[in-house]
Amino acid sequence: MKTKSRILLPVVLMAAMLMSTVSIATAGELLIVSALSEDSIAAPNNRLPNYIVVSVTTADGTPMTGLTATNFKVDPIIVAPGGALVNITDVRSSRLPGFYQLQVVPISTQTWKAGVYIFAVSVTQGVKNGQALTSVTMD
Repeated sequence: MKTKSRILLPVVLMAAMLMSTVSIATAGELLIVSALSEDSIAAPNNRLPNYIVVSVTTADGTPMTGLTATNFKVDPIIVAPGGALVNITDVRSSRLPGFYQLQVVPISTQTWKAGVYIFAVSVTQGVKNGQALTSVTMD
């Protein structure tokens, strides 16, 4: 009986590992997200919007359309000295499918500070998720 249990244990462990791998792979779907940021009107000491242009496609390259502000999160991981978190104030779809223009402003009554900001951009739509980094220099 010991011989059978020695043989069965590795088989059971291997089956458990394969099952967990399959459940991880099917738990969510990948979104391909890329982002660029530009401070066209945002500048040190003002609260005008900073623009972040985001491209969102499915893993097979199909543009994701119909996304709204609730599908996006923006977190300034690194901020200029004295800088603050941001709020998304507007999300607009672009002329091309799968492209979006986000407008972000500093929280509360904060203003932009001179220096580099690095933003993490996260997109979620149902079980589909993706993320990207972008940076801008406020000057």
